[in-house]
Formats: sequence, structure tokens, C-alpha cells
Amino acid sequence: MPDSSRAIVRPLNAAVSGCVTVPGSKSLTNRAIVLALAARGTSVLRRPLRSDDTRHGATVARALGATAIDKDDTISITGLGALRPVDHAELHVGSAGTIARFLPCFLAFGGPGEWTLTASEQMTRRPMAGLFAALEAFPGALTALGEPERYPLRVRGGGISPAAIEVYGGVSSQYLSGLLLSAPLLGRDVTVRARGAVVQGAYVDMTVDSLRRFGATVERSADRRAITVHAGPTSAVDLEIEADASTASYFAALPAILGGSIHLPNVERASRQPDTRFLEILERFGCESVWNDGGRGVTVTRPGDLDRLRGGARLDLNDCSDVALTTAALAVFADATTEIVGVEHIRQHECDRIDALTAALTAFGIEVEERPDGWLIHPGTPRSAEIGTRDDHRVAMSTALVALGGAGAALDHPRSVDKTCPEFWDLLAGVGADVELIVGPERSRPTGP
Repeated sequence: MPDSSRAIVRPLNAAVSGCVTVPGSKSLTNRAIVLALAARGTSVLRRPLRSDDTRHGATVARALGATAIDKDDTISITGLGALRPVDHAELHVGSAGTIARFLPCFLAFGGPGEWTLTASEQMTRRPMAGLFAALEAFPGALTALGEPERYPLRVRGGGISPAAIEVYGGVSSQYLSGLLLSAPLLGRDVTVRARGAVVQGAYVDMTVDSLRRFGATVERSADRRAITVHAGPTSAVDLEIEADASTASYFAALPAILGGSIHLPNVERASRQPDTRFLEILERFGCESVWNDGGRGVTVTRPGDLDRLRGGARLDLNDCSDVALTTAALAVFADATTEIVGVEHIRQHECDRIDALTAALTAFGIEVEERPDGWLIHPGTPRSAEIGTRDDHRVAMSTALVALGGAGAALDHPRSVDKTCPEFWDLLAGVGADVELIVGPERSRPTGP
């Protein structure tokens, strides 16, 4: 049945002021879930993200026989190591791209068993070819059950353990991360080598850091393309999950577009998340960011004498492409054209995000030139529009920003935000946004957290 729900976002003709506590990082939460499953003992994940994506990770853990207790502000997971107490099962990953790429490696690298992995229709359209190619080193480990090299698929564990694996990194760094996260299960030293340029390579750095936190010994070659994970079990940890830098970008963008100031108390200056670079992008547009509390918390302000944001930049966002759409929203309110390049791979995310953003900005009446790897965006005054989000959380959140700074909009699939930030509409309302959610005959107005 078609989803007829909508979010009516009304223009906010006032400067913003307030404090937004950003939910935990999706990338760090899902890496920690996989590493906790592979470790010995019980890991405690504090302040994890609770969203559709991370719930699928915890549900899969339980379905495989692990204990995963979600209580208060923690998730406690007792690891399985290479053991597979449930050696035959059907596991559903929904639209969780990280879990969809991480789970096949976890199953293939462990003890004997056979599992069927299913996914949402959206996930079945996303590429998996790089992972299929990498797992050819494990004969029979991965079989597509529908379209070639796509979900659904069958995974067999307990096969041979090669000493070296090669993976193409030009479409998604998640292939490389998936192989690395479960490498300790192989019981021998294993080297994973990236072939070609790795998109969003900073997420591989995050994976290596996460492995080391769980006690793995990891070495990188001088060219950083080869990563060796040494044999040896990993251990349970007590880990606090930092705020999601990608989600933080939407709230950091509010004062840039609307004026005023927003404080983000749990964003960390020392974070390895690549999307913390968004603060530098804001400064390029003329905003100010000040770190508080020794680098744990940041305040973003738009100077009162800045009439429009400073445009004219050419921004290569290859390593932080999850903020490409947020940056595009800023460009609408600049004083000159802005060029965004290096993000061709986001055409293969939840939707073709380059095409989706082009369509949305055009609906807002903004002149935009679509390029193979990004856009040239001309500034303008957004008109009221009906926006198709394509059920993509980042399209929904970034176009909501344009609507707030323009003449408003009606967005379809408003609950697409549940993938990474279920609280999104409430958090917007908490800083003064007027949003009405329409689901069937029900109408509601978020009132803030």
C-alpha cells in the first residue's frame, strides 16, 4: 500500500537559539554491535543510536543466539566469537546498509552454518558486487538468491581461511570495513588490500580504531591500502558512543540558514567521524564555530552582519559525502554559486541522491546544474514546494532545512528519518520549527524532546 504520509514544514522567519543533543553515531553503533558479537565476554555500549538501522543489528544478534539487552541508555551484548549456536536461520537486515555489508563477513568467517539474508526492497537495489568479489576467496560462502550480486543472499560459514583478501573500494568503503571487522574470527593473520581509490576512506580509519578498542592488533602499510589484522581473540569493552556527526550537520546548519546560534553539547572535536568536517564547511560559508568544554561540545553562530552566506566555493566532499546534501542546502542561501564535487558514489545510496537533490531544488525554484559527481548550485529564494524524498532520510532532512529557510514545503515519507534520527522532527520543533506530521487521518505536531 502506498505511503501517503507527509510532513508539512512551515517557514521559520526567525533566528534560532537553543541546545540540541544529537543521537549517537550510526556508524560507530553498528561497528560496535558487530565487534561485540565477535568478542569474548559482555560488551556495554553506552548512549548508542536507537534507530531502524541499529535495531536491525541488535535483532540479528539475538537471532544468532547472542544475548542483547537494551535497557535505559545502554545495550549489553554477550559475544559469540566464532561459535554459531544458531547455525541455520533467516535474518532480515531491512535497509541497514552497514549491517547488510558487515553481516555476511561475520557469518562467513565463523563456524559452520548456513543462513538466508533478506532485506528491504530499497536495500535490494543497492550494490553488493564488491563484497561478492572479495568473498570469492571463500568458495561457496556467498550466493545471490535473486538478482546477481544483490540481496537476498545465502551465506555459508566454516570454510577455508585465506591469508589475503582483495576488495574494490570505489563504490563503498563498507565492503572493506565489513571484511576487517570480522577478520579476528579467522584465527590467523589476514591482510585486506584495497584495490583502487577508497571512497569515504575515513570510515576505514574509524573501523581500524574500533578494532583496536576491542583489543585487535592491526597494522597498515605505508600506502594505507593494505591492512593486516593479526590472529587473536578480541575482548569485550565498555564503550560510550559519541554523537553522530552526519546528523549533527542538519542542526549545525540551522543558524547558518536562519541566523542565530545552536549549541551541540555532545559533538566531539577529537572524533574520527569524517563528517565533523562540516564545521569547516560552515566556516567557509561565513559562520563561526566555537568548541566548549575542552572539545566536547560546539556552538555554531551566524554573524549578525552576514547578509547571505558566502558562496563561490568549489567543495570536494568525497570523504564526507553524507553531508553533501546538507552543504547543498546551505548553497541555496549563499551570495554566489557553489560547486560540490567528488560524490558520484552517492548515486548508489538509498536512492540516487544527486538526482533526488536536483529534483528537489528544482521544485523549490532553485537553479541547479547536475554533474556526474555533484552539482553547481545557484543561490535563490526557495518557493513553497511538494518534495519527493524517495524515502531517503538524508533527502528528507536536508530539504526540510531548505523549507525552513524558504517558503515551506510538504515532504513525503517523513518517517524515513527513523533510519538514523527518529527524533529529527521533535528536535527541530525544540528549536522553534513548525512541523505538522500527517499519517492517514492522524495529524500531529512535534513539540520538542
